[in-house]
Amino acid sequence: MNKKQLFGMIMGIGVLVASFLLPIPAGLTDIGLVTIGLLIFFLIMLITEALPVGVICFLCLALLPVLGITKNLATGLVGFSNTMLFFVLASFGLAEAVISTPIVQRVLHLLLEKFGKNVKTCILAIMVTGGLVSSIVTDVPTVVVFMGIGASFLKLYKNEADRQKTARPLMIGIPVAIMLGGVMTPAGSGINILTIGLLQNLAGVQITFIQWMVCAIPIVVLMLPLSWFVLMKIYPPAEIDQEEIQNYLATIEVKEKISKTEWKVITIASGMLFFWILSSFVPGIEVTVVALLGCSLFFLPGIEILTWDRYIKAVSWTSFILIGTVLCIANTIVVNGVSEWFVTHVLPTSLSISTMEGVFFVAAMSFIIMLVVPVAPALIGVLTPVIVSLAATTGIHPALLIITLGLCAGNCYLFPIDTIPLITYTAGYYKMTDMPKATVWLQLAFIALCALWIPIGGTIVGLA
Repeated sequence: MNKKQLFGMIMGIGVLVASFLLPIPAGLTDIGLVTIGLLIFFLIMLITEALPVGVICFLCLALLPVLGITKNLATGLVGFSNTMLFFVLASFGLAEAVISTPIVQRVLHLLLEKFGKNVKTCILAIMVTGGLVSSIVTDVPTVVVFMGIGASFLKLYKNEADRQKTARPLMIGIPVAIMLGGVMTPAGSGINILTIGLLQNLAGVQITFIQWMVCAIPIVVLMLPLSWFVLMKIYPPAEIDQEEIQNYLATIEVKEKISKTEWKVITIASGMLFFWILSSFVPGIEVTVVALLGCSLFFLPGIEILTWDRYIKAVSWTSFILIGTVLCIANTIVVNGVSEWFVTHVLPTSLSISTMEGVFFVAAMSFIIMLVVPVAPALIGVLTPVIVSLAATTGIHPALLIITLGLCAGNCYLFPIDTIPLITYTAGYYKMTDMPKATVWLQLAFIALCALWIPIGGTIVGLA
């Protein structure tokens, strides 16, 4: 263990011990205090990376009955019965199916052909394509694919200094665009699904596809070009001849005729998206059922886009276990009276703030806390019960505040500490301090747009 990991282990154990020894606050039970202790232990272990993420999850799940937080393990594992977890599993199948065909290259080629007049507009085309793909394909495989696309584009530069100069805005722009695109639909990220599932568990409120998309898409539509503009101003790339750009276009050119395999993927993916949207109006349609049926179609004889072995390799089991563990711990926060205690004894009995002020507060708080807790699923697990309580105190519809939380948790790129920007950062294309020089303005703009639009979007879809 390095010093950071050792510190995390010692601190985590210290917190657990303290939860048994400290005086119990008024209105809170002894089990409630231990529940808070386990939550803090979980966060410390994740932040310090004291153990692998999956091991931390297993340990915390085992501690639920051992510490008396739940009656037995079966009660503790109730979070894994959440249907949204199977939505996450199905989404990995959709992601693998899309990436296995030239669909991404086809869309990128089309946009570069139309808008790739110079290096700046080429970067815009790459960012827009990444954002579109990540709206239905999970973020991690998307950023890996587009980092490869960006790397191939950088090979056009003969001069190393020019290549490095262009790599910085391109490789910062790719994860920013993909994280933005990932929140456009609930299917774009496991974070979105976790957010929706927690609200349903804690408050019995269901966020539909349409409600999420109406609140999210206008923000993304404005943020994507703004992100590109800011990056081009702060880190202008080195230009190359138009002929070199045409040479790059030739390297990613795909057959003009769409293959049968592509049509199969497009048809199934479009059908899934259609029924997901339709579920907003037809209560009998369950989004997870649609996801499972759609994913299953990729394996059927005559279609055969995926094999089971290939699918298993594509699934991020760490993400699955982490999301399930967060759901389990969040459930204990409610069952053991921690959220009720927070409402009764911590929050004021009533707060007089507008929906816009409430959204602004949640957005700003999310980004600030993400600097300390840079693990989005953990942040959502911690803040969702608090925000549901805040909504009850202020009279603001909880879905509006929870959508705000989900959007912000999925767009934390002030520093490359989230998984998505970390992928391009660790490849050595830019320094840790390069990102905030541009992204601090983007985070502020995101907060402002959330505060301005989400109350309006919520009114449109009946969440006022």
